[in-house]
Amino acid sequence: MYERGARAVWIHNTGPIGCLPASTVKVKNPPPGYLDEHGCIKSQNDAAMEFNTQLKETVVQLRAELSGAAITYVDVYSAKYGLISNAKKYGKSC
Repeated sequence: MYERGARAVWIHNTGPIGCLPASTVKVKNPPPGYLDEHGCIKSQNDAAMEFNTQLKETVVQLRAELSGAAITYVDVYSAKYGLISNAKKYGKSC
């Protein structure tokens, strides 16, 4: 993209995949520690956070290599997990 003239780029990290309904809907009687305090699959979110850590390191490297570009790292994980962990605060009771 840079070679084709892109100079302003947003790079989004991955969200908390362990909180997706597709991940959690089939979980029945999980062993202790399998889910976090919000009902998300801990190992999947740990993997997502590791991916995001490596992605952010790569973005730092790209910024150094492509000094003419404005590369913005967007932390989707924190935003989505914040909504999930505070659902009662932001949601409406039925």
